[in-house]
Amino acid sequence: MSQSVTIDCGARLSIERVEALHQEMEIAVRDACDIELHAADVQYCDSAGLQLLVALMDVVSGSGHHVCWASVSPAVIDTCAILGLSQALQLENEMSGA
Repeated sequence: MSQSVTIDCGARLSIERVEALHQEMEIAVRDACDIELHAADVQYCDSAGLQLLVALMDVVSGSGHHVCWASVSPAVIDTCAILGLSQALQLENEMSGA
């Protein structure tokens, strides 16, 4: 059974948090973990924060592990829809429930 790690995106999924989130994600990928993203508290996100998540999805997709959403705020869902990133970030199911 695979190890799993939860990464909390915080209240701001934005450029000022990218470095810290990137470090958490690198550790999870290095340790070959499935990753669960917690984004329920995100009130603001920008393209830098979402770009990091797209890169994470790309890296993990070839590793045999998975990234899933534990929870997603409306701010993330709406911003991804506007930027056309819903499919890349596997948010289609979250959008239908929103």
